[in-house]
Amino acid sequence: MIVPTPVDGFQIETLDGEIVLLHPTRNIIIHSNQTGALIWLLCDGARTTDEITEILSAAYPEASAEIRADVPAVIQTLASRGALESK
Repeated sequence: MIVPTPVDGFQIETLDGEIVLLHPTRNIIIHSNQTGALIWLLCDGARTTDEITEILSAAYPEASAEIRADVPAVIQTLASRGALESK
């Protein structure tokens, strides 16, 4: 069971109309879209990847198939960029 947890110091900002995750002291900027930002916000260190997928699928049932593919992919990308860790 994977429980993605945000790495301390990251924050969401909107810069020039784009959503970015940034870590000011580590000079990391990760460009995101609305979906990626929402997934990152749901990664609170308590919810599993499956729980995040279920929350989003319930909120957006018309996009359930895409959500089931996107959530693990976005979490993996954010983890590989240093914004999430698994606990």
